[in-house]
Amino acid sequence: MFFTIATVSKSEIRSLIRQKTFVLMLAVFLFMASFSAYIGWSTKNTIRSVYAQTVKEMTAQGIKEIPNNPFLSTPPLSILKNMVVYVFLIGSLMAIIIGHSSFIRERRAGVSKIIFSKSIGKWEFVLGKMGGIFLALMLINVISFALSFFSITIIFSHFLSISEAFNLLAFYGTSLVYMLFFAYLGLFFAIVSKSESLALLAPVMFWIFISFVMPQLTSALDPTALLNPTSIQTPAPQNNFFQIAQSIIHPFSVSESYKSIGRSLLQGDSSSYPLFPLVVYLIVVAGSCFYGVKQFNICEAEIDQ
Repeated sequence: MFFTIATVSKSEIRSLIRQKTFVLMLAVFLFMASFSAYIGWSTKNTIRSVYAQTVKEMTAQGIKEIPNNPFLSTPPLSILKNMVVYVFLIGSLMAIIIGHSSFIRERRAGVSKIIFSKSIGKWEFVLGKMGGIFLALMLINVISFALSFFSITIIFSHFLSISEAFNLLAFYGTSLVYMLFFAYLGLFFAIVSKSESLALLAPVMFWIFISFVMPQLTSALDPTALLNPTSIQTPAPQNNFFQIAQSIIHPFSVSESYKSIGRSLLQGDSSSYPLFPLVVYLIVVAGSCFYGVKQFNICEAEIDQ
């Protein structure tokens, strides 16, 4: 059984490497991961230059009470805060494509009947597919971790501390869980959908709802919170509808949980890490994949365009 699962996983990784769409999105994601540190560092230096120029003008005007630069105390990992948005947008979409293509490939080629008519079981096959998806996404996050680590090392001319390196590792570990959720969502719809277009459209619609509709209902009190990985401390205006929506939806919003965890880990906040919704969503969608392949009827016609 283990040998069969490992064989399917290896085959899945090889198939992903040959897929042009995946390679293109992977290149974009890794480029943004390597460039994120420079963007954050450049922005930080620009703000420092503006502060220094402001101090000069205030000093020339005889102003003695000059506030301290608030960005001097920010942790080094804060320059990577854009990675939260990159994983939130590019990483999750890439994961959907990985999950969708993993099973739709066999259905499009008309070989799913042949595969399931052999000695290989349905659960072994889907476990192999899920294992291959997991290994591919883990490798992507490991490479992203290495790019971020060495980018910060080059920019600040010293290695991260143990706690900072652990926070960076935890961030990419959380990103792996977040991306796995969308990958298995794509896999589920590739198994149960009757047409290839619906198999891709359905997880994308779920992605839009989870990534934009639910956060909009919970972050409308703070309009900058949807894509902004930085915590805003300004008091929000009172609105009963959005307050009720936030109290109900926020605990179940996987995207809000991910952004909250990512912000906390990269900015060194002492707030709690709401990992529970991410894990629950991942377990549910993984279980749905097993249920979907169990109900898969090899006697029906192959998938339509």
